[in-house]
Amino acid sequence: MKALILGLGNRNLGDDGLGSCLASALAKRAKGVDVKDGDDMGLGLVGWLEGYDLAILVDVAEDEEEDANAYLIEAEKATYDELKDMITDSHKASPVQIALLAKASGIFKGKAYFVSIKPEKLCFMCPPSEEGIKRALKAANLINKILEAHNLPKIDLEGLEKDILEECKKL
Repeated sequence: MKALILGLGNRNLGDDGLGSCLASALAKRAKGVDVKDGDDMGLGLVGWLEGYDLAILVDVAEDEEEDANAYLIEAEKATYDELKDMITDSHKASPVQIALLAKASGIFKGKAYFVSIKPEKLCFMCPPSEEGIKRALKAANLINKILEAHNLPKIDLEGLEKDILEECKKL
């Protein structure tokens, strides 16, 4: 099984960049799983899902009630009308929109998950919050649960907090 973890977010906006930072930190540790930082490329990421059997997309979700959560994206249930009306700005495509469009275009035939992180602080040119980093660690644990459920190797998370902070400093 070929799997991808794809982190999303704008590192210039505080906690908004946590998915991006987490992916960069996990990429150094992952074995048997591809991990990529999609930054804030929006619809430009649709093609990145091509050829994967499993995609885990990680991003912040402002309306999230939990610190971190995992959702199965049931792309095959989306209608054409839902797809054509969902994108209003190609730079602000959500993980769900990216997975749905990749599936609808036929380039992605696998299973997709959205791992959400609840942001604490969204502000221009500020670092991620301590609470946001803790939530990103919870998201990493959820990623490992998904990998384990698909008989894929889990990622060693020891020392991950330090790595996330280092990655978030890079712009």
